Amino acid sequence: MNHKLKKKMAKATGGNYKLNRKVMQLKRSWDEVEGMLNGTIKKKRH
Repeated sequence: MNHKLKKKMAKATGGNYKLNRKVMQLKRSWDEVEGMLNGTIKKKRH
């Protein structure tokens, strides 16, 4: 995930660490669902 997106989410959530983690988990879950709908599974990047 690019750093620009992480910075935007951190700014939007007021720098709340726990909330940031939840948002990132939701984003990864949505990417997975989107991949299934499109017929491709995105590889996780670490």
